[in-house]
Amino acid sequence: MRGELSRRAIVEAALAMIDRDGLEALSMRKLGRALGVEGMALYHHFANKNALIDAVVAAVAPEPPAPTDDWQADLAALSYRYRDAVNAHPNLLPVLLSRPSHHEKAAATLEAQYSALQRAGLSGSALLDAHRTWGSFVIGYLVVEQQGRAASAEWRPVAGSDTPVTASLDAFQAARDWDEQFAIGLHMQFDAIEALANPVDLG
Repeated sequence: MRGELSRRAIVEAALAMIDRDGLEALSMRKLGRALGVEGMALYHHFANKNALIDAVVAAVAPEPPAPTDDWQADLAALSYRYRDAVNAHPNLLPVLLSRPSHHEKAAATLEAQYSALQRAGLSGSALLDAHRTWGSFVIGYLVVEQQGRAASAEWRPVAGSDTPVTASLDAFQAARDWDEQFAIGLHMQFDAIEALANPVDLG
């Protein structure tokens, strides 16, 4: 049976199981059964389940787009490609939040992100400040988006006479969809990066 298996077939089957049943449902025994082999046969290809999950994450990771002369367009493209990948496989989000990725596409993507910010006029600690802040926005937004999409409970804040500002905003709570709000957040990030790269001289 070992010769009939391939790493790609195992990864594809694992991804299908995760997408369908969730990350916690994946086990080598269940996956082996789905592939028509003993679970132990999978260990000829992957040292353990974590190694398999890392391979799944690498398989769905987007390739970074080719750079242009427009750093904002490049960083936006990187943001949207990452968001699209997570939204296509939301059950992998806990893995992305819990440990770093070290595959080749992850390294190339990080270099592309740094390069876009360098073209914005940043370097050194300022570049890292901008990268960490932008990255925190993207990751944080995806967490909120996935919670919002999956939640059956009402997330709208309770507004009453004792919370007048909240009450005044109630009519606007559903004014944006997820795509619009993400675009607005990105542009706010880009404005802050622009200000960091080109500080106003008040002297």
